[in-house]
Amino acid sequence: MKKPMLCFDVDGTLRDNVHHQVRESTLKILKQLKAKGYRLVISSGRGVDSLMKTGLMSMIEWDGFVCNNGQKVLDASGQVLFQASMKESAVLKVLSIAKELDYAVVLKSATRVISKEADEYVLESQRFFNNVIPPVGTYEGQSVEAMIVYGPRDYDYAPFFTVEGVNVLPGESTYADITIANISKATGIHHLLRLYDLDEYIAFGDSLNDMEMFQHAAISVAMGQGNQQLKDIATYVTSPIDDDGILKACQHLRLLEK
Repeated sequence: MKKPMLCFDVDGTLRDNVHHQVRESTLKILKQLKAKGYRLVISSGRGVDSLMKTGLMSMIEWDGFVCNNGQKVLDASGQVLFQASMKESAVLKVLSIAKELDYAVVLKSATRVISKEADEYVLESQRFFNNVIPPVGTYEGQSVEAMIVYGPRDYDYAPFFTVEGVNVLPGESTYADITIANISKATGIHHLLRLYDLDEYIAFGDSLNDMEMFQHAAISVAMGQGNQQLKDIATYVTSPIDDDGILKACQHLRLLEK
C-alpha cells in the first residue's frame, strides 16, 4: 500500500514565529518519517528566495517544494515543475487599491520590491517571519508570482476581494497574501502527487492559506495555536508548535507504525 505524501506548512507549523526555529522533536520525527519511506514536502506561502533563507530546504532531503501558495512548484532537486504569473491588470489593480489605503505591497518577482517605505504593519510582519524587507521599487511589467499587502491586524482586506483573478488570503499577522485565483497549495501538491504516482496526502498547517490544502487532504492536522477557522475543518487538532505539535500529531496518527 502506498504511503500518503506528507505536506508541511512552514511558519507556525515547522518553524515557530517567536524564535524562528524548528524544534528538535520536529526535526527528529521528520527524519524518522523519511527513513520510513514517506515523501515529505514543504507547502508554504513563502517564495523560493524567502524559503531558502530559512535554511529549511537543506535541513532534510525533501521530496518537493510548493512555494507562493502553489504559484511555483519544485521537485526534490529544485527543478521547476510548475510556475504561474499574475495578470498585469490584477497587479495594477491591487497596487491601486493599496495606494488609496496607504498600504505597502511587496511584489514577489525575480527581484523583490516593496511599493513604499516600511510602516508599522510591514515591520510587525517582518518580526513575525524574520524576513528581509526588500528595497522600495515600482512595477514595470515584470513577472509577478504573488503579492503581499500589509494592513492592520485582523483587517479583512475586503477592497482587494473585488480584484478579478486573485485569491486574498489574510495571514496570522499584519498582512495578506494575494495570489492567482484557482491556484493554491492544493493544486501545487497535486503536481507532486502526479510526479510520484501517489493518490493522497496528509496536510499540516496553521493559517488561512492552508484552507484549500486541508479541504483536499486525506487527513488534515491543524496546529494548536493556529487559526480557529482552520481548526474547525481539520481532521485533527494537535498541540501548539511550542508543545511538540508535529511530533504529537504523528504519534496520534501512528505514522511510524504504518
